[in-house]
Amino acid sequence: MAERGAGKIRPSVTIRIIIIILLMTASNVFSLSLVHKNDIQIGGKPVHFFLDEIYQRIFVIDYQNENIKVIDAQTEAITNILEKSSYPVFCSFSKSYVIVSDFWGHKIDFYQRDDLSFSHSVNTRNGPAYSIVKDDLLYFVSQRDYFFQVLDIERRGIYQEFELTGRVPKFYIYDGLVILPYYDNYHTWSRDYELKNSISIINLSSLYRWDIEGLVKKPLSVLRLKEGRYAISGYLDNGIYEIKWGSMDTKTLVNWPDHSHILDMTLFQNNILVPSMSDEKLLVYDFDKNTLKRIDCAKGVLDIEFFNQEGILLLSNFDEILQLFSSKYELLEEHKVGKYPIKLLIDKERLYVLCMDSAEINIFNIIKE
Repeated sequence: MAERGAGKIRPSVTIRIIIIILLMTASNVFSLSLVHKNDIQIGGKPVHFFLDEIYQRIFVIDYQNENIKVIDAQTEAITNILEKSSYPVFCSFSKSYVIVSDFWGHKIDFYQRDDLSFSHSVNTRNGPAYSIVKDDLLYFVSQRDYFFQVLDIERRGIYQEFELTGRVPKFYIYDGLVILPYYDNYHTWSRDYELKNSISIINLSSLYRWDIEGLVKKPLSVLRLKEGRYAISGYLDNGIYEIKWGSMDTKTLVNWPDHSHILDMTLFQNNILVPSMSDEKLLVYDFDKNTLKRIDCAKGVLDIEFFNQEGILLLSNFDEILQLFSSKYELLEEHKVGKYPIKLLIDKERLYVLCMDSAEINIFNIIKE
């Protein structure tokens, strides 16, 4: 036993001090909170929005007026309206341009990213829609003509295209692979009929491509688990499936009953989070431990996002509420939002909620407490 004396502390006292410090540290773990800041009135029928982080602008597509309203994120006011597209449906950002898919104009419109002046258009296959900018190339799908196209941004022309066998509303680029889910591969009015393929994959370096046969029902969400390994689920699915680089097969990771109408899913830590439009549960699948648990949540979740690794945000279209969960899946807060909320967007400690029927953006500050 250590002596009592100047500069000497008994081991038992040292242990107590360590325990106290650990308890104090645990009690000081941050908790998140949302504080409503403002509402921006958009007008029309806003259906999608995009953030330009460099210039701190929010681009809102207005289907009713067939234009794009530009909001200064600092002043929270509409500063510009982009009107060169006859029916804008999607925005992307390259180093120099704001790039708009004009669905019915069958073209891609380019605006200077700095001053938003119109630059030029490039004609495309019919119905250009979802796009991704990577390096100096714009990858996009057309939905009237079923094609995946590659546009050289600086040379202002399309130099590659790949014909598809169905409609692709959204695609993903992981590890040099383009993963294109065929959303219309499963017909709800005739459940015994499925198209042959549910996913198309293109290797961008070798241009080798292959299709994966139907199993996923109306696939939408694809997540990268690690290089060459991807999780996928569809709108009408009751499970999560896995596809691998070079494999023609689809593996079932997990199944469940009665949880369907899946419009979004996300990775959080070692878990895949799967909300539902029809079930008041958030499914949490640990893909390392192969375990599944259910968390009570709102019904009609259209969008799910997470803030750092500290909190999870669910947007309920049916209940018109925003839910904030802790990293331990505890419900921390609920907030009413506008009518028919459809999309979340996080920028640093700011959260934006796009509401279609009330034609507004609700703004919240994310506070660490």
